[in-house]
Amino acid sequence: MMGWQEVAIDGETHLKRLVDIYEELGFEVRPEEVSSEEIEQCTQCWQEKGERIYRVHARRRQEATNK
Repeated sequence: MMGWQEVAIDGETHLKRLVDIYEELGFEVRPEEVSSEEIEQCTQCWQEKGERIYRVHARRRQEATNK
């Protein structure tokens, strides 16, 4: 994943807002659904709400075009 950085781990209710913000700032965004076992932080709130959990990666658009 050349140039990609993990920028957030969050539930699905905030995913669209995160993607929109990073895209407005000139980033290409790639959300990836993950299980609670794959991440080290507490996931109890998301699990209680029945939310999917996403790891969000981003990179500057110019890096995406200059592969």
